[in-house]
Amino acid sequence: MNFWQRARLARARRASRLPVQQRLLERMELPTARARVDDLELVALDFETTGLDAQRDQVVAAGWVRIVHGRIVLACARELHVRPDRAEGVGQSAVIHGILDSDLDAAIGTPELVDALLPELDGRVIVAHAAQIERAFLGRLLRELGGVPVPNLFLDTMAIERRLLAAGGVHAREQHDDLSLDACRRRRGLPTHAQHSAAADALACAELLLAQLAEFGAAGRVRLADLRG
Repeated sequence: MNFWQRARLARARRASRLPVQQRLLERMELPTARARVDDLELVALDFETTGLDAQRDQVVAAGWVRIVHGRIVLACARELHVRPDRAEGVGQSAVIHGILDSDLDAAIGTPELVDALLPELDGRVIVAHAAQIERAFLGRLLRELGGVPVPNLFLDTMAIERRLLAAGGVHAREQHDDLSLDACRRRRGLPTHAQHSAAADALACAELLLAQLAEFGAAGRVRLADLRG
């Protein structure tokens, strides 16, 4: 770790009041931007939510899968449904993700989600498509429980795709879905996936990252700094 990472971890340790996070922060190590992706453990993360406003909307499902030394570890894939904290339930968002209020009758609460998810993120680079969404929702969930936003590095497969396209002289139009997860996968020769399942989207994001790494020259030669640029 570099000086700034150690300082960020120290601040997080002092500020967090969430027991599961406190325990993890005490022993957490973070990779530097110079680390080779092939040497790292990453975790692809996806949230299904009732909207895009992290301050108002709710997480109703979370899915994740690990990427270890350039390989997806399917045995580590997991999806959890989460019971909304507010009375309005999933509302119109069910049209997007297909999760109904009745599907969440036996779902876990936010504290149980955080207890299950945080150990999976421990020291790993977090990968997501349009990662600012996962970062914002995760930060809010943690703050509500007395925690602090995770100090982990994030990789955004949407931002990586934009850079790859720009390097080839192509201007991507987000408003035309040129950078949607499915569009990015098609462009990289990946098949259509089961959309709007949190675990399926996390796996689709992990596959996209590996395809993007191949464009850069394979994980063994790519450093985090090359992807976060």
